[in-house]
Amino acid sequence: MSPRMSSRRHPMDATAVGIRMKDAHTRLDSAELQLAGNSPHEWKHAAEVAVSAGIAASDAICGHVLGYKIAADSHRDAVTALREASASAVAKHLEVLVAAKSTQSYGDRLPTHSDAERLVLHARRLFEAATTILRS
Repeated sequence: MSPRMSSRRHPMDATAVGIRMKDAHTRLDSAELQLAGNSPHEWKHAAEVAVSAGIAASDAICGHVLGYKIAADSHRDAVTALREASASAVAKHLEVLVAAKSTQSYGDRLPTHSDAERLVLHARRLFEAATTILRS
């Protein structure tokens, strides 16, 4: 039995799933471009956009497999839904990304290149998993 979700489920059809995948792809490309920069501000932007790309890829997976995405106050609900829709290893990527969301989006600390690179890698892996799942 799944834990009770304190969230809203937003139905997704194939068109919505495709839009979220395109969002994920575009954001991931942007994150990788920013990561290639020399400035910690570019790396911060890369990390922020990587989080957004991962969330979009997760939405696409959930929409494709479950027929809905999660819109909740807590990102834990989205991670739980992704675990239902895919392997636990895939959900781990989202878990890492959402754990970094507040720090990267609202924090006043600049990440190291390595920190940003790690988040972009998690977003890339989540996008790759989404691509595979959507093909099946």
